[in-house]
Amino acid sequence: MKIRKFAYVLLTFGMIMIISGGFSSFLVGLKKDQELVYRRMEDVSAMYETFNTQVSLFGDYREDFHESVLENLYYDTMFPTDNLVKEEFFQYEEMVDEIGDSVKELDRLCKDVYYPKGEINNICLNYKIMYEQVINYFVLDVEDYNENVKKYNEYQASISSTSSIKIYSTNKKFIDYNGDKTFEGKE
Repeated sequence: MKIRKFAYVLLTFGMIMIISGGFSSFLVGLKKDQELVYRRMEDVSAMYETFNTQVSLFGDYREDFHESVLENLYYDTMFPTDNLVKEEFFQYEEMVDEIGDSVKELDRLCKDVYYPKGEINNICLNYKIMYEQVINYFVLDVEDYNENVKKYNEYQASISSTSSIKIYSTNKKFIDYNGDKTFEGKE
């Protein structure tokens, strides 16, 4: 009889240890998961700061680009300044590409994740709108410039001139990055 009681006590004690070990393991795993989520939220926040700075610089560059290049396109200066304008467009596009690299990282960090902080979830929603605007502004500027080049070339052909300018080529198109069926920045 004593052996049976001892076995029941031992069995009960073993079950309590297994259950408490499982519960403890669950809590440790939950704590590690929580730490990973908070570390990832810090990564999202830091990447968004980088992205936001790049977008700000893009806005400044675009404004300067309009003032110094696009607003000063005249038929008599288009041909001599063509290489300079193309170089400016190339730098402009490189800036857009750098922003695209940041967006890829934000995509990775925000994909199919809902964070405990609303601020981080807002970042994950808003960066797509901002990127959409950046791309669409760039494409709009290229299209406007190329339209001016076509008019210039038509004018040169009408006066029997041999000078002509090539349009600026890019593989970028208007995008709807956040999937809301509107093209932000395509004015």
